[in-house]
Amino acid sequence: MNTLRIRSRTASCMAILGACAVSLGYGLDAQAAGPFDGAWNVTLNCPTAPDNTLSYTWQFPATVVQGVLHGEHGLKDGGGWLTLDGKIEPDGSSTLMANGLTNAPAYAVGHPQPRTPYTYEVSAHFDAASGSGQRTTTRHCDFVFVKQ
Repeated sequence: MNTLRIRSRTASCMAILGACAVSLGYGLDAQAAGPFDGAWNVTLNCPTAPDNTLSYTWQFPATVVQGVLHGEHGLKDGGGWLTLDGKIEPDGSSTLMANGLTNAPAYAVGHPQPRTPYTYEVSAHFDAASGSGQRTTTRHCDFVFVKQ
């Protein structure tokens, strides 16, 4: 009789462990990396503007985690600091938000003082290995994204 009780408890424990393993497996699938997840290099190129605001090119890293991009250029709260954030949709389309602080006045439209806050949208599209985007307001700027 004890042997039957032990076998019954063993079978019950195995069933519970199996159910836990299956549910953990589903949890891992839900957290699995998406097609855009990983490390990216970003190049931002702003040519000379019609008001003679000078051109500049920045390169900086970005990371995509669960379809959400975050990139940062420069030192936080310093002149020339920029963050780029937004969700990449499953079809690769994205509206990113750029927030930053101006650097030298000659490189910013209207020539504001250094460390003046600004924000703008970037309309972008990604595929598995690359992407591109354009600033949608104030001046023309192009973004190129390359997955590492």
